[in-house]
Amino acid sequence: MLVDIHRDLPADLDALRGQLLTSTTREDFRRIRRANFTYRVTSDPDAIREFHARQYAPLVKHRFPEDGQVGLLKSMLNQGGELVCADLDGEWVAGVFNIPHETSYALHALGVRDADDAVRQKRVVAALIIRSLERAVELGYDRATLGRSLPFLGKGPVWFKAKWGGILTSEPGTRGMHMFMDLRQAGVRRMLSASPVIHAEGDALVVSTWLEPGDELLQATIRDAGRFAGISRWYVLAQPETLAAGAAQLSVSERIVLVPVTLGGQQPLWLGEALAETAMEIG
Repeated sequence: MLVDIHRDLPADLDALRGQLLTSTTREDFRRIRRANFTYRVTSDPDAIREFHARQYAPLVKHRFPEDGQVGLLKSMLNQGGELVCADLDGEWVAGVFNIPHETSYALHALGVRDADDAVRQKRVVAALIIRSLERAVELGYDRATLGRSLPFLGKGPVWFKAKWGGILTSEPGTRGMHMFMDLRQAGVRRMLSASPVIHAEGDALVVSTWLEPGDELLQATIRDAGRFAGISRWYVLAQPETLAAGAAQLSVSERIVLVPVTLGGQQPLWLGEALAETAMEIG
């Protein structure tokens, strides 16, 4: 299952920049200003070939060495897209290949020259997203798509795209998957705590997470439950005493649904069964 992410765009650049500058993105803007990137847009086939070889393919292989898939160059050349390029001190260091569709401007493939981590640390990825959203507004689009990501939260791609105003959706026909998670297993609980999983409930997207005791984790869960646009419910699973201790604070969000889980026993405690019982109780 892949989650689609898009953001709606205002009609002018000043309004867009005002929306993008938040407490979460302020540090990105500071580093981008310090780096002093310059930008240009090109559809030159030779530039696209260089981007594919020097930036896109190296970044995919560096970030996802075991399961990354590099898109076909021929496909890029045939889709009528354009490159938004970032230059640093006169040298081309990164780019993103975007495709102007009829109803949306699609951010498609990102690359960093030779997968250089020093360039990435200057927030060049954020810079290219900002410039691409600006480009979409300049072309008159009211929506930009930010691609598809695996359905896990934590400090990963979904979190990064959401902080730029990304809205999560599940397109009809998206391939699904079945995950059997036995909540008795500590590894399953750790995974759900560190990387809450997004899944479908009818036509809606919901999230399941495991809450361990502690005020810091409680506050992080409450913040996250209010952060991701497009999520209808946020199932917080925990042992009954943990939920009881945080019930007053967790009740501030209408999205949060508490799911008490008593650990132990000989039979698996399947995540899906726990959610189904709670869904029946709340109607």
